Amino acid sequence: MVTLDRPRIDQVTAWKRSEVVFDDVSLPEAVTEMNRYNREPIVLVDDAALSRLRVSGSYRAGDSDGFAHAAATLHGLLMRRVDGRFELLRPQ
Repeated sequence: MVTLDRPRIDQVTAWKRSEVVFDDVSLPEAVTEMNRYNREPIVLVDDAALSRLRVSGSYRAGDSDGFAHAAATLHGLLMRRVDGRFELLRPQ
């Protein structure tokens, strides 16, 4: 049986627009991809608890602050800036 790979063109060419597009990917995958473009990394605190969360959307490449705020708002997480990085964690 033959299957065709039909990637979404907007996702494949997003880098040309300085964007990163996610379609239901895990939060750790999204953070890893965003960190490729960021000067200030995003770090998941208690990574195991956050690994089940999913992310979709279009984000500006290199915008650590914007992505971290969006992920925190989407999933009810806390975001804090510590020592030149953004940390995402579950509220206590």
